[in-house]
Amino acid sequence: MKKKLMAIALVLILAFGCITGCSNDSVPKGTDIVASIGTESISYALYCASLESYMSYLTQIGGSITSEDDLTVFQDMIMDYLIMDMMALYNAQKDGFSLSDEERQKAIDQAESEIEDIRDEYIASAEADYEKDPSKTVDEYFDEYIATLSEYYLGIRMNFDEYSEAYKNEMIRSYTIEAYKDYVCKDFVASEGDIVKWYDEQHASDVEAYASFPEQFKFDQEYFEKYYGIEYDACPVTYVPKGYSRIMDIVVKPNGELSEQYENNQKRMKEIYAECSELTFYDALNGDDANAAEIAELLEEYRRLDAECASMHADYIKDAKAKIDEAYSELESGADFAEVMLKYSENTDIVGKDGNGGCEAFQTKGQIISLIYDCDKDWSPTVKEIFGMIEIGEYSNVFEDEDGSLHIIKYVSDINSGDVPLDDIRDEVTSFVKADSDEAAWNELMESWLADPEIKRNTDLIRSAGKDLIENK
Repeated sequence: MKKKLMAIALVLILAFGCITGCSNDSVPKGTDIVASIGTESISYALYCASLESYMSYLTQIGGSITSEDDLTVFQDMIMDYLIMDMMALYNAQKDGFSLSDEERQKAIDQAESEIEDIRDEYIASAEADYEKDPSKTVDEYFDEYIATLSEYYLGIRMNFDEYSEAYKNEMIRSYTIEAYKDYVCKDFVASEGDIVKWYDEQHASDVEAYASFPEQFKFDQEYFEKYYGIEYDACPVTYVPKGYSRIMDIVVKPNGELSEQYENNQKRMKEIYAECSELTFYDALNGDDANAAEIAELLEEYRRLDAECASMHADYIKDAKAKIDEAYSELESGADFAEVMLKYSENTDIVGKDGNGGCEAFQTKGQIISLIYDCDKDWSPTVKEIFGMIEIGEYSNVFEDEDGSLHIIKYVSDINSGDVPLDDIRDEVTSFVKADSDEAAWNELMESWLADPEIKRNTDLIRSAGKDLIENK
């Protein structure tokens, strides 16, 4: 996967890189070329930015560069990654491969979304700078941020429009690399032997893992159901511990937050409870009712505050309550629970978010729950309590969860424990095994590309960068 990471290296750097300084402030220019083949090339600016980006990662995992030899190895590794991307683009061009209109538009859409985030970030910084020093306008501060950013990572000072176009082009190039990989690997086939081997190894691993940590199953299975085909590590689960079921969830959340007055009332009610408890204790201890009048006053205050809170809470959840009551009425009229859930629920794992659809498995089979285990990203105690009161096929009344959200849940099924037969997940296993074999074959191909005699490398320029990355230098 390390080689795949470099396919989007520049895009990530353009989006999230911080300008910390690289040893390219002497003779070399950012536009100087460190490697090239045909019309494809790698700039010194990109090379320096990649060195620093991966140095940051190396530091996070406890690594360091302590000598010239270490630096040489690190430089060669980064150059190999960059050259592999360059060679993928070069060979795609030789093969006449290009993105489809749909793929190209998807790349542009993603770039534009990320560019907007970049713009917002630097506008905020420019506004903060202006507050400190109004000698320049916000626009001037912003323009300087973008010019510095583009010069550092691309070797050229650009305005925002120029930088946006460069960002889009790099996103298109990244998409092209991934699409070309799929094109090259499309005829690769996963053998039956590889499929069986993968299943047997995964099954042994799952059995061992869930024997010690059965609560991990919920996360693993739901991760697979949400991200299969999206994330490379979303692999099928081959063994199920006992004690798991599925529920469907209609959830509606009130808008905004409860008022400060509500919170103050709640705080005061807790104080009253403590005061009454103490006074009642002393009366019981002394065998009299010396504090009865004060207790009565406190109780009256408590009832008043409680009534105010009830009124404020009812107003707070009014719209959400009306929405979920409407959903409940449709269920009572015989509507299908899954259809009502998709219509009303605000559970983003089910209905999706920001134009992205929800998880199909959650929509059709429900989400996973267990009364035996405390799982990662688990349901609340309230949801589990209600679940424990209903039978398979039944749904609950409307209830309020601890976070103020309103729910209706349906007990869909129990998940059979034990082995998941290979034939039940054959398509998913085959896809996963093919992805692994594709990755291996792609990496092997890229290794061969590194030996292409047509590649021109500027060794002196490569060795000149990153001197400041050596520890204690």
